[in-house]
Amino acid sequence: MRFRYDQNKRWSLPNPTGLSGVFEGYCPPHYQDMRHATEALTRRKFGEGGAYNPNTPGAWIDSAKVRKSASRYTEEFKGCVALQAQYIYDTYGKFPATVQSIFCFMYVQAHHLDIDFYDNYFKPGSSYLTTHKEHMKRWH
Repeated sequence: MRFRYDQNKRWSLPNPTGLSGVFEGYCPPHYQDMRHATEALTRRKFGEGGAYNPNTPGAWIDSAKVRKSASRYTEEFKGCVALQAQYIYDTYGKFPATVQSIFCFMYVQAHHLDIDFYDNYFKPGSSYLTTHKEHMKRWH
C-alpha cells in the first residue's frame, strides 16, 4: 500500500508512519521534529476546517457552540507536549514509544444506538441511518 514504515531491532513490529502527502502521522519523518508535529496537530484541530473550529460545519444542532467549547492549547501546554514527545522519540526512535505510530488494523464495532440522544442533539438525518432507527423494531 506504499505506507512508509521503519524498522529497528528493538521493536517487535515495523512502525508505519503514514503515506506521504495523503495520510501522515504526527511524527518524523513527516515533520522535522515533535515540536513541528505538535504545532501541525494544533492547526489541524483548531484551524480552518478543524474539529474544534466554530466555523467548521457539523451535525449538531448548534455545531459552533459545541466546537468552540474545547479549550485552546496554550503555548506552555504545547511546549510541554512537544518536549515530552521529543524525549520519547529521541529515546525510543519512534512516537509513541510502545505502539505503532499508526495502527493499521481492521475491526468491526457493533452496538445499539441511543436514537433519542441523537434526535435531541443532532440535526435530522445527520447522525444515523434508517437501518439504525429500525434496528430495535426489526431485530428485538
